[in-house]
Amino acid sequence: MFALGCGDDGGGAADGGGTESGSASASASEGTEASASGSSGTTQDAEASTGDGSGESGAEDSSGGEVVSGIPVLGDGTHDIANVEVEIISAPEDGLNFPSDLEFKPGVPGELWVTNREDHSIVIYEDAGGANQVADKRQATFDNGPHFLAKPASLAFGDNGAFATAQQERAATQPGDPEDGSFMGPTLWTADIDVFNGGHTSHLDMLHNSPLSSGIAHESENTYWVFDGEHGSLTRYKFNNDHGLGGTDHTDGEIYRYADAQLAHVPSIPSHVVLDGQYVYAADSGNGRIVRLDPSTAAEGNSIIPNYDGCRMNYMDGATLDTLVDGAALDPPLTTPSGLEMHDGVLFTTDPLTGRIYGFDMDGNLLDWLDTGLEQGAVMGLAFDEDGNMWVTDAAENQIRRFSPAQG
Repeated sequence: MFALGCGDDGGGAADGGGTESGSASASASEGTEASASGSSGTTQDAEASTGDGSGESGAEDSSGGEVVSGIPVLGDGTHDIANVEVEIISAPEDGLNFPSDLEFKPGVPGELWVTNREDHSIVIYEDAGGANQVADKRQATFDNGPHFLAKPASLAFGDNGAFATAQQERAATQPGDPEDGSFMGPTLWTADIDVFNGGHTSHLDMLHNSPLSSGIAHESENTYWVFDGEHGSLTRYKFNNDHGLGGTDHTDGEIYRYADAQLAHVPSIPSHVVLDGQYVYAADSGNGRIVRLDPSTAAEGNSIIPNYDGCRMNYMDGATLDTLVDGAALDPPLTTPSGLEMHDGVLFTTDPLTGRIYGFDMDGNLLDWLDTGLEQGAVMGLAFDEDGNMWVTDAAENQIRRFSPAQG
């Protein structure tokens, strides 16, 4: 067992602007690899029927009973983008470069943080979508951003003035790293907009056990769940007492790996994670499904090696992992779930291969879906504002789009 500290080292394009109402445009996607296989597990029997625009279409469960009549932000059962108001809130000068995820900062209305996978950066919007919207790009070219914020796939805010990012990288990102790229994992940051710079001096902690981290969700305090693409697992990271801005001591951390080798990521596609009560939900992108993990059913197993941080690291064996949604069983199929968010009791997911967005109840029944008309590789991360509008990253056009229910 030994500890390897994070050191200092060195080092976008954008499109967008304008407003669309009832339509969505797209052009060629760059830098997106995507392939997905089918999945095994629980088959979902719910299917959505296309309505006539009246909002009276619905989904049926396996007993043939109606589940719901439609979700307004998804077209209210019509599946038609013409029945949703869509606004592009970003502009080329914002510096978006493969936006992979976005989250509103808790307690600060209109403050939206967006991860840029391609150039190791975050764009912070103030008064997002409002009359006084401004965008500020944070990219630590000279403060080892390409290690601490390497190809960020996802971010999640805590409730204590911190947030964390998942790095979808498997490479040696600084001198002294193991050549196999294994020295990568989630980073804990200050959420202070006056301090955060995306590099070494604004990070609070980092643990090194999950290359190709594709999604992240906050549990409590400094504890987060990560979709570990390298190991095909859901891994619980407890940073515990962070080492402070720019520190290197990781020895009080705890790392617990669940469902080892049971999940699969897709290169360059985020696999987002959300929590609800005792369950952890994940977009199992490589297997074309949404899964639900019950961590309480696991037992502590063997230690994990290598251990770069000198902290506690263990496998958690026997956890119950259910297939909540089998994408291949749906009509239309959900091929590659990516973005994942819960809002008002609905579990939403994006499919970047088809440009569709789906809504499910918490039992995995399909409630509604929307064909955005966007090209392959576009829709990824999503979030909801306090008014119930849905915000989506468009990684193909380097834009942020706001979806609202049709008015009138």
